Amino acid sequence: MSDSTVPPTPPASTRPAPAPPSGRPGLSVPDLLVALGVVLLGALLLIGTLQIPFGINAVVGPRVFPLIVSVGTLLLGTLLTVNVLRGGRAEPAAEEDTDPDARPDLRQPALILGGFLLGAALLQPLGFVIGTAIMYFTVGFAFGERRAPLLAGVALAVALVTYVVFTRGLGLTLPAGLLNGVL
Repeated sequence: MSDSTVPPTPPASTRPAPAPPSGRPGLSVPDLLVALGVVLLGALLLIGTLQIPFGINAVVGPRVFPLIVSVGTLLLGTLLTVNVLRGGRAEPAAEEDTDPDARPDLRQPALILGGFLLGAALLQPLGFVIGTAIMYFTVGFAFGERRAPLLAGVALAVALVTYVVFTRGLGLTLPAGLLNGVL
């Protein structure tokens, strides 16, 4: 063999550098959306908290605990966002039997969200007890309970106890709706 068939090796300074190993995954858009959602929730909570009037002679006023929760939520959202921007991802735990490539089944979350929206829309005209009972009912149904009479009874009982604790125990004013005069 002659040396003329082997191409000459270019000098080291003109050779392209090898590509760095790609061990870091790209930006996870769902994780970023969750992180930004937590930041938004914290910011909205903080805005709402700052609108609470502060007590005149109170060392610990009505703003203290909502302020702790809102600042904590805002801080958590910020830390999550920084983590996602650095390449962090929310991976299922080893004990979770999930397939990350499978399409999610959104029927149950949609049912819960629909029940929440319906209950919230009916809160004023029908009252707190009936509105929250609708919310409790849809959550129980979404989790697989199919005995409707039992589920409705438990939802009404829990909503009624919640109403009594909030109105009598905490002194809050909640709409009675159809049950005005009975409660």
